[in-house]
Amino acid sequence: MEYDDFGEDEDTGKMKVTIRVPLGTRLALTSGLERHQAWTQQLKAYHRAQLKGLTPPQKDTLRGEQRQALDDLRSCGSLLDKRDLLIAFGLRQELQARGWDRSWTGVEWEEIPMGLLPGALVSSYPESLSLSLPATLVEQVRAGCWSSSRESIRRLRQWRADYSAAVLQSRDGPPEAEYERLAARVTTAGEVYRAGFRRGLHAALQVPTPPPITALAPH
Repeated sequence: MEYDDFGEDEDTGKMKVTIRVPLGTRLALTSGLERHQAWTQQLKAYHRAQLKGLTPPQKDTLRGEQRQALDDLRSCGSLLDKRDLLIAFGLRQELQARGWDRSWTGVEWEEIPMGLLPGALVSSYPESLSLSLPATLVEQVRAGCWSSSRESIRRLRQWRADYSAAVLQSRDGPPEAEYERLAARVTTAGEVYRAGFRRGLHAALQVPTPPPITALAPH
């Protein structure tokens, strides 16, 4: 399956998903993260140096500013030093491009499968990624895939029911070409996550040379 697992962590507001990806994805991800992780270490070392000689209250205040500085860089895509962060950043861009970055109130959640959508074919992607992503993003992916594929999925379910009945009655079932045609119209979560990964990796690799660390430090 191309979208293997799905779980929720209520304590963190994150959802865990496992997706199938092309060969070489892990290596590309490591390459994309390396420069950002090195930059993070330099920035944290600079931050630690700033704490020397300060009183405890001053250190607490500065640490808060430093954490905020890192959060700001990560949220705008200038610092993509974690795997889940990189993919979540790209996924937000992908959802925005599809017009799915919105509230999905009224969607038939009980009708949406938690994992593989009907019609999604078994993939040949040899690698997998286990991710912990914001629950809102995961829900937008689910709702968007369902909304764009709802009619095809319902017709696929009917195809399966008709085919099963035909087999039981020893009759010829509907032509498989019809199933393949309908399946091709289903937007799967796996393909959306892979598109988000590509966007996140592109952003990580395209970030220009970081400015001097002192220019990024809290004041």
